[in-house]
Amino acid sequence: MQAQRPNIVFIYADDLDFDEIGCYDIDRFPCSTGALRANRVRRKSNRAYADTRMLTPHINGLAREGVTFSRFYVTTSICTPSRYSTLAGQYASRSPEFCRKHPPGTHAPIRWNTDLAAGQENAALALKRAGYASGMVGKWHCGMAGGYALRGIDPQASPEDPAVNQAVGEFYAAGARQVRTRAGWDYAESLYFNNKEGMGLPAALQVHNLDWIAEGAVRFIRQAARQPFFLYVPITVPHAQYLSDWLKANPRYSPAGVLEKAPEVMPPREDVFRRLQEAGIDPRNAPATWIDDLVGAVLKALGDAGVAENTLVMFSSDHQSRGKDTCFEACRVPLVARWPAGIRPGTRVESLCANIDLLPTFLELAGGQSSAMMDGASFASQLWGSTPPPGWRDHLLLETSNIRAVVTRQWKYVANRPPDAVWRVIEQDAMAARREGRPRLVALDGVRNPHPGHMQEGIRYSALADFPHYFDRDQLYDLEADVFEQDNLAGDPSYRQVLFEHRDRLTSLLKPLPHTFAEFKTA
Repeated sequence: MQAQRPNIVFIYADDLDFDEIGCYDIDRFPCSTGALRANRVRRKSNRAYADTRMLTPHINGLAREGVTFSRFYVTTSICTPSRYSTLAGQYASRSPEFCRKHPPGTHAPIRWNTDLAAGQENAALALKRAGYASGMVGKWHCGMAGGYALRGIDPQASPEDPAVNQAVGEFYAAGARQVRTRAGWDYAESLYFNNKEGMGLPAALQVHNLDWIAEGAVRFIRQAARQPFFLYVPITVPHAQYLSDWLKANPRYSPAGVLEKAPEVMPPREDVFRRLQEAGIDPRNAPATWIDDLVGAVLKALGDAGVAENTLVMFSSDHQSRGKDTCFEACRVPLVARWPAGIRPGTRVESLCANIDLLPTFLELAGGQSSAMMDGASFASQLWGSTPPPGWRDHLLLETSNIRAVVTRQWKYVANRPPDAVWRVIEQDAMAARREGRPRLVALDGVRNPHPGHMQEGIRYSALADFPHYFDRDQLYDLEADVFEQDNLAGDPSYRQVLFEHRDRLTSLLKPLPHTFAEFKTA
């Protein structure tokens, strides 16, 4: 069922979990609510949802009218490397900027340090060569010269002050030019260069503004609809967990300053709460519907432009929040897609696919050429309901911090190998935590939790509270029996052969990559 080459829209949420949209079974897919309902949570507090219903009709429609992936992974579970791998089709450890900081042949911890290099092959350039207009709106977070933050503005300054608003506008315009130049986008607007708190903006402008992002997306679709186009929409939410207060911010406030008028391409924010009340759903779940309204605005723009039938619309997440910054199933994320001219409704893909496969897939659909430097492969034929092609992967590498892992259909093997100096810092913190009666605060990157307000959670992102074996050097999980990764089988003699097989797989996966990793790959 292959149609002519489609337009492509890829919507990438930030930290979105399986329990934050309505089209996945949260008792079978890894998420906080599912873990709590299965009594697989070993802490008193949890970020699970008291009301598990999410009002996401447009996202649910993508799944119902198109394809749902059950084993889609991002290869790194933090923002920058996830975005790098999506745009470049490579493991983040290949990033030229990363390799400049950590030369090949050395140990290299993967953090928010895997920027896309200026002019490097990426989705915008590759699809432009295939004849596509390329556009981006939303959160970039993949490299800016000098870190790029607004300086010299009082954080408490009023954005309504004309001088402040002018300074913010000039800062934004220069940053937007950087993003366009760095990646080669034809169009890049409604941008967040970093997290909303990381751009040096006045506090009043540090808001999520999905309406503004949607407005930029709609404008691009209207401009580009007469030729094939690729639109990348990395939104800024949920970014951790849902907070309905986000919808109460001024819709005229944005990283570009105070807008002349509030965007009007999405329903009013107050209408989100009205619909939830009518459905009897907890208002704290409002961001799910807000995100869904953005998807609806994109779908409406495609319909108004007469291109909906032959447009592939994908919705996914850069990683989950539960297990963020680990190689646990935070790397496993939702992916649903609709393409009326090319995908049969109700299609399911069960094979191991990943964000490194997105660019090769887009290029096959666009009639373009993948680079030999790409680590991914096209899953285009699987969109059409075909079985995976011969030789399709049966295992996948995951990488972050000082952690590497290999995941297969049933198993996950995790290897924690911080350098000795980092282990010493970790162990010193563990001893201090026991002595002081506090949670452990130093994670596998050797860094103490940098968020003062979250010290009660222990290490950053509550990973040790969610995963009791977080610090074990070797971990083996049976994902069919233990999708929430609570029972480490690596020390059980019954699984010795499985453990050795997966250690060997990890060794082979690391072999072509630039850096060393303990005994798995030496200099």
